Amino acid sequence: MLKRLRNKLLLVNMIALSAVILFSFSVVYFVTYSHLQGLIVSDLRSIPPDVMTNAILSERDQQAGVGAGGFRVNGLPDLPIDYSRAFVINTNKSGNILSVFSRIELEKDDYIKAARLASQSGAETGRINLAGNRWQFLVTGADKESIIFLNVDGYERTLSRMLFSMSIIGGCVFAILLFMSYRLANRAIRPVDESMEKQRRFVADASHELKTPLAIIDANAEAILADDDPSPEGRRKWLERIEEESSRMRALVDSLLYLAKAEDGDRENLPFDLAAAAEDEIGRVEAILYERNIRLALEKYDGQVIVKADEERLRRAILILLDNAVKYTNEGGEVTVETGRGRHVGYIKVSNTGEEIPSADLPRIFDRFYRADRARASARESAAPNGKTYQSGFGLGLAIAKTIVERSGGRIYATSANGFSTFTVELPLN
Repeated sequence: MLKRLRNKLLLVNMIALSAVILFSFSVVYFVTYSHLQGLIVSDLRSIPPDVMTNAILSERDQQAGVGAGGFRVNGLPDLPIDYSRAFVINTNKSGNILSVFSRIELEKDDYIKAARLASQSGAETGRINLAGNRWQFLVTGADKESIIFLNVDGYERTLSRMLFSMSIIGGCVFAILLFMSYRLANRAIRPVDESMEKQRRFVADASHELKTPLAIIDANAEAILADDDPSPEGRRKWLERIEEESSRMRALVDSLLYLAKAEDGDRENLPFDLAAAAEDEIGRVEAILYERNIRLALEKYDGQVIVKADEERLRRAILILLDNAVKYTNEGGEVTVETGRGRHVGYIKVSNTGEEIPSADLPRIFDRFYRADRARASARESAAPNGKTYQSGFGLGLAIAKTIVERSGGRIYATSANGFSTFTVELPLN
């Protein structure tokens, strides 16, 4: 499916680019053609009819051959070299040829054919094929007509060369654009591919997480049905396991629903004090820190850190980071919370001692259901004083935190070095 999508993008893109290239080259060709046509007509009009008349009078007494057609072929008078490719035919009103002035070696039949073709066209100017060449003619005069012919092979060769060059350039440009479009199309569908891959992995992981407690519930229900001991005490252990797995499934479903709401819900970002919010959330995990003999270091900014975000959800993101730090802090270790402000952002950093996060896991720790091997081996639920679970151990907590922060216009990232793992949240200042 993605390949078809890429090919469609590539096809549409190349059709559009080809149309632009073709239109651009057509405009250039038309402008050049119009310019050359203007030069040809200008050259033809620059030969005045009275020059031809004076030439006839001055050369009337010169010896010239008179053919069966009843006209003489005279040499042109001294004209610019540009007109060395031209000849002039003088005719009367009946269309009979009176004289021809030419520097070009042509047969008299060719002159007769040229005059006939020009007369048959009925136009003031036009083009004809004569003696294997292309000629542009211009009809001038009143009582008797002068038809000026100019060889335009050079102009047409110029256009042909330009058309050939444009074809080569167009082909090269098309090939380059095709390559670039292919790369861009692949890059364009890459996020779609990654999104679909994440979706497939999400469905598989969610199914796996749900499958295990469901299997345990089924097994315990079957054990109850097969148990011969009818007393409540005999069935209590099975019921406790069912209740435990039901609670686990409920926690997973609640996390999934919250993640969906965080991703799809549009809520207004309002200013609030990030430092005060962090201090409040720390109070909710102090009992756990005390029970596990974990030291807490709070480096609070001296003043307010007013950021613009969804306060309710951001408090949950802070709590998730605190819970994550507590979970992976070694016994007797330390958790550090720092708030502050930079040039354009306010920030909170949550650090904890303990085993470092492998560098290979850092880019993926915010993915849904992703848990590093060490997390899978030691993940356990941390209960808050009120009995609720902040981090269920499904690998959704950091994904929820990332979604909340990004929906608030900020960013979240993690570093791990020198025995410390640090999660940093940056939000725009109000």
